[in-house]
Amino acid sequence: MISLARFLQKDNPLRLAEDRILVEQLRLLMGNVGSSVIPAFLLALLMLWVLNNHGNSAGLLLWCAAVILSKLICYVHARRHLASDISFTHARRLAWELMLLNAVDGALWGALAWVTLDTSTTAGSILVVSVTAGIAGSSMSLLSPVLPVFVIFAFAELAAVASKVFLLGDPAYNALGVAGILFIATLLGQARNSYLAARVTIDLRFELADSHRRLREIEQRQMLAQERQRLMQDMHDGLGSSLVSALRVVEHGQMGEFEVAQVLKGCIDDLKLAIDSLEPVEADLLLLLATLRFRLGPRLESTGIALRWEVTSVPSLEWLNPKIALHILRILQEAFTNIIKHTQATEIRVTTPVDGSHVVVCIVDNGAGFSVADALRNGGKGLSNQQRRAQAIGAEVGWESSHAGSCFSLRLPIGKTVN
Repeated sequence: MISLARFLQKDNPLRLAEDRILVEQLRLLMGNVGSSVIPAFLLALLMLWVLNNHGNSAGLLLWCAAVILSKLICYVHARRHLASDISFTHARRLAWELMLLNAVDGALWGALAWVTLDTSTTAGSILVVSVTAGIAGSSMSLLSPVLPVFVIFAFAELAAVASKVFLLGDPAYNALGVAGILFIATLLGQARNSYLAARVTIDLRFELADSHRRLREIEQRQMLAQERQRLMQDMHDGLGSSLVSALRVVEHGQMGEFEVAQVLKGCIDDLKLAIDSLEPVEADLLLLLATLRFRLGPRLESTGIALRWEVTSVPSLEWLNPKIALHILRILQEAFTNIIKHTQATEIRVTTPVDGSHVVVCIVDNGAGFSVADALRNGGKGLSNQQRRAQAIGAEVGWESSHAGSCFSLRLPIGKTVN
């Protein structure tokens, strides 16, 4: 009862492990099979050459062919399953297939005693027993990742050899049979240790993989929480502030329907840009600019301003993430808004030259121009907000203006550490 209870324990090495661990054990076992094929072929042919005589020639030849065929079947079986990968659903069936194949293989190696011991010299008999013992020992290292497979092989071989040895009725052979049984028992202990070592390695791999998965999940949750917080803060500072200001002006009767509509359009643009910043841009600034063009195009068209889009290919900005993307969209949105509100421009031209280690986004208009110094000193929050956002992402903003028009530039470093 005690031995049965121990066998039924989950961690008993004679039981098949859970599916995901069993799959890894089977990969180890079948990966070992290829290394045993050529030695087995050579050993079978060597036995045929050394032990062949007129009394066992036919039987030994048949045995040699059977062993080689058995090894070929085991090898082809292993290669086929390794090539198609091993699924959880088929792991246990595959383990039973391996037990059957190795039971046959073990019995075939043990059959060498039945074919040769009656017709061999003492030296030949010792060779036969030594070879079968060596086969059992080498199979331990090959088959121990799935211990039941090795146990089946060892017992099949031992049963074939020991039954023949004891039937000879010679005390010396009886002693040799007992020694063989003790040797197999020792191998079982060593195989168990090899199995446990392989199992510890597999368990550690899964624990490490599980730890990495949990860390990725935690990082994902933290990232989502940060994005929610960032989006809420931006909506509070941008969209919320605009709506509150508009509400107060409307309540005091200081804004007409047209002005209210303009404020609401601006709020809608803010909301759309915040949503657009969450889209993956994969370090592609041009994709981000295309999003801005899609959002602002209809608004420019409704005001009669022509948009010349002369954007060219630029290097990837590996540091470009959703947080930085929203800052860039806000900066450029403010530049377009200033042109629409204050310059009476009829045309806007957008370019993306590369200046050394920077990509420059230039927005040029043909409006009346303005005094940059006065605007920075006495202007509203627009220009200062652009400067503040640019500093936050390690970028630079600049303005040039004359009676022929104005040029706004946003200089973005090509390579920098992500904030």
